[in-house]
Amino acid sequence: MRRRAWVTLAGFVAVIAAGAAFGVASAPRGAARPVPSVSPSASFTPGFIASPTALATFTPGPEPTAITGATPTERLPLVRFTPTGSPFAMAVLPVEVPPTSEYGIGLSGRRSLEGRGMVFYYPDGKGNAGFWMKDTHIDLDIAFVDLSMKVVAVMQMKADTETVHRPSVPYLAAIEAPSGYYAAAGVKEGATVAFLFDIANTVQR
Repeated sequence: MRRRAWVTLAGFVAVIAAGAAFGVASAPRGAARPVPSVSPSASFTPGFIASPTALATFTPGPEPTAITGATPTERLPLVRFTPTGSPFAMAVLPVEVPPTSEYGIGLSGRRSLEGRGMVFYYPDGKGNAGFWMKDTHIDLDIAFVDLSMKVVAVMQMKADTETVHRPSVPYLAAIEAPSGYYAAAGVKEGATVAFLFDIANTVQR
């Protein structure tokens, strides 16, 4: 009785195995399994991921420049330089007077000056900041003026360099000018400077 049951069970398993083999053999080879479609959720935003093409055509914005750059040269305040020993050989330079919050920008981003300069004012006469030409694309001259309104140093600065320019003594103002301006005007150490405007009330914080 037990042996017959075992034989019957073995035959039943064999029949099932044969059917499974037949089904596998008869299935079409290479048939693609259907892929369920996926709909984006309601919060999906098309274009959120930048494509390589979009990245390749990206154009950086303009370099930052001081707001005083928009002032026409003829409307700028003036600084007068009187060379030592030449009281009648005076030179007058129109200057931008940026707010102190833009001293870090200065004349960077410029590619021409149109005969103007820029003044950096330190009312306590203890200025000691250095100046460099990072992101400034034109050569400049710089004159440092002390509390006695005398030029204590004149230096030349090359475009797009990171050399720091600083006098050996504290100063009241630093005045940047187009390259060669001070040499042409005879302005060097000892020259007298006069602001032909109220600089203390012109500088904004």
